[in-house]
Amino acid sequence: MIVDRDLKDASVAGLSEDRRFEAAFSAARTSANIALRASGYRTAVQAGHHMKTIESLELTMKADAKLIQRMKTLSKKRNATSYDSAGNVSSQEVELAIKTAIDLRRDVVAWLTQNHPELLKN
Repeated sequence: MIVDRDLKDASVAGLSEDRRFEAAFSAARTSANIALRASGYRTAVQAGHHMKTIESLELTMKADAKLIQRMKTLSKKRNATSYDSAGNVSSQEVELAIKTAIDLRRDVVAWLTQNHPELLKN
């Protein structure tokens, strides 16, 4: 699973904090995208489509506002790290991104098990 690959990459101590953060955020965003696609939807590839994927968690999985806000905050940090400057991610931010990705992966798998078991491998 792509999410597991990204979580594994986020745990590589030899990578920069920036890359680890990006990998962890990618894992979380991919989990959100899994829920969106399992619900029969896709976002259009255009500016802001990642944010729409994050916001869709409220409708697909009934995610709470705190999770969605945390994902939005992580997304802003990821954008700054990817496009504006290097070396501005702390180890605490990496750990928060990893924890968020792990928690969201768990929640998406539980949601899939309950709502779309046919999409899970046996």
